[in-house]
Amino acid sequence: MTLEELKTRCENAGFKYAYGRFKKTIEPPHLVAIIADTNNFMADNLVYLKDMPIQLDYTYIDKNIDEQNLIENTILGDLAWNKTEETYLEDEQVWQVSYFFEIS
Repeated sequence: MTLEELKTRCENAGFKYAYGRFKKTIEPPHLVAIIADTNNFMADNLVYLKDMPIQLDYTYIDKNIDEQNLIENTILGDLAWNKTEETYLEDEQVWQVSYFFEIS
């Protein structure tokens, strides 16, 4: 999967999506992807394989198991992924779950 394919999957599933951040305030629920780090395979001072660990943040106001299932089964269904526990962000009054996976 590429970043463009991730965007397409998120939007086709009906989520507001941004890479990095939204340019204006967007009401939840929404998804934001960032590259958490890189995990490249290198040899002889060359990068032979680029792996990008992605953090996909799902932010929402009301818990909705159907939306989480849509993310896990449709958007990330063919990828190996992990996720954090649900965290309440008091200052923003929203819930957030982060999904972690790799794309190339």
